[in-house]
Parts: sequence; C-alpha cells; structure tokens
Amino acid sequence: MIGTYLFHIGSFGVPSMGVCILIGAILAVFLSWLLRKKSALDWNDAVVDAIILAVLLGFIGMKILYWIVDPGVFKTAFADGFFAGLLNLITQGMVFYGGLLGGIFGIFIVSRRKKKNFFEFTDLMAPCFCVAHAFGRIGCLLVGCCYGVATGETTQFGLCTYGGACAVPYPRFDVYGNQVLDELGNPIITMRLPVPLMETIFLLLLCVVLVLIFRKEKHLGTTTGWYLVLYAIWRFVIEMFRGDVTERGGFGGLFTSQWISIGILIAGVVILILSRRWKKGEPFVVFHEEDLTVPKPEEAKKSAEDKETVEEQANEAVAEEIGESLGESLGGDEE
Repeated sequence: MIGTYLFHIGSFGVPSMGVCILIGAILAVFLSWLLRKKSALDWNDAVVDAIILAVLLGFIGMKILYWIVDPGVFKTAFADGFFAGLLNLITQGMVFYGGLLGGIFGIFIVSRRKKKNFFEFTDLMAPCFCVAHAFGRIGCLLVGCCYGVATGETTQFGLCTYGGACAVPYPRFDVYGNQVLDELGNPIITMRLPVPLMETIFLLLLCVVLVLIFRKEKHLGTTTGWYLVLYAIWRFVIEMFRGDVTERGGFGGLFTSQWISIGILIAGVVILILSRRWKKGEPFVVFHEEDLTVPKPEEAKKSAEDKETVEEQANEAVAEEIGESLGESLGGDEE
C-alpha cells in the first residue's frame, strides 16, 4: 500500500486512485478499438460517444451510490469549510455498482440517439469494463480501501476464520474511517486479506473470457449476459471476505452490493435466455410476434385441422411410395 498520493510534484500530490483509473480508462478504450472489427458499430462515432457518456454518468453513479450507502460522509466532509467539503465529496469514496448502472444508462441513451442495438454496445464494452475496473481495484490496493478481513477475523455468515495466507499490511481504521495511531503517532498496521488484488486478477481473467465469447458468439447479448452473471456471483462471494463492514451499508443480513449482485445475476440470466433469439445483423426484437400472439378459438381450431390434413397427406404419400416399391419388387420377381 502506497497511500492516497502516488508521488508529489512540489506541493501538488498526484492521487494514486486517479492515476490507476486513468490508466484503466485508456486501456479500456484501446481494447474497444481492437475489438471494433467484430462489431457492427462505427467506432469513431457511436462507440466513442457511448464511452464518453458512460464515463460521465458512471462517475456520477459511483458517487451517488457511495453517498447512499455511507451518508455519514456528509457529517465530516465540511469540517474544513464549504469548498473543502465539496472537494472531499467529489474526490473521496466510490461504489463500483453505481458506476456500472450509470455507465449502462449512458450507453442506453447513446444507443437510442444513434438508433443502434443496445446490446451491440454492451457486448463490445463488457470486456472493456473489466479492464477499467481491474485498474480501479489496483488503486484500491494502493490507497488502502476495500480491504479484506484481518488475520484471525471471521468472514460473513461465520464461513471461515482467515488464517493470514497472502496477507498484506493495512493501516487500522476506526468506525469513522480514520487511521488508528499508537502512542507515538504511528499508524497501527493490521495484516489483511488483499481483496482488491484478488478482484484485479479475477477481472483480468474475466476480460479474457469475455473477449473470446465476443469474438466467437453469433448471438447478441451473450457477452453482456455472461459478464453480468459471472461478476455478480464473484462479487456476492468476495463481499463475504471484506473487512470494511462499517463503510458499506446493508440490510436483511446482506451488504448493499450483495443485494445488487442478486439483481444483476437475475438480469444476466434473463439476457442469456433471451439472447438465443437475437442474432447479429438481424432486427432486434425482445419477443417474436408468434410468441406474443394468442390465437382466437376459430383460428386455433382451423390451425389444428390444417395440421391434421397435412399429416394425413404425408401419411398417404408415404403409403403410396411403399406400395409402388412393393409393386416394382414383385414385378421384378415375376420376370
């Protein structure tokens, strides 16, 4: 862990998280450019617009969800004045799921404006989300947030007690998020499970899987569906091993991100089921007309009669063919 600032240029501190997010964003854009040939979208027009709006609304979404799950930040943010408080609210604290939902909403807006298929965008950008998110987690590791349980602590639901394998040093925080210092004013270090590092590795592996699916899959929405399903399962499980319990909020025995994971998982499963109907290059429909049309009794009866007539004609044709074959065989024997 390095701290809030990666390094200083004079009195100006270069934020660790900001640098990681910037690198992740650049690599995500580059990946979308590499995958552009497998997409029907115009990268220079529609995709770039979607990226810009997704980043903007994603940032807003991350901040809003963070303020919702941790409203206590408003009590401490303005301790040093109004403008310093605004700066603290803008720069400190983010929740990924808020960014994901905000980014998806931004993509939806662009897809409507460009009159393009929504899943053409999300299939292309799902692997890119993973890259950007992975570097964001590296930023979490550097600044010391989103940490895992400490050595000897029990995970959620009493699943297990962390024995200290692969632990990394973290400063100890109180319930208000402040570092706990010893008598000499030095931070007290606690060995913790490196959850951000684990998530970085998972996200990079998920990115590879999604790229392979995107390149080979012929149905729209498949890449998006697998992204939502796999990440939701991972996020629900890894939340059990988080140690920053007081900062995340929750109800009903689950953390906020776990409830959102359940909703994301359901959405992903539905998309995967429906994606079998959505082929690339074909007009996008959620349901085909015949799936939604309830035939009238007369039409249903007529359809059943027509089906029976067709079956009878087919049976008669088969019987005639068999009869002709037998006749030819018998005739040949007589000769």
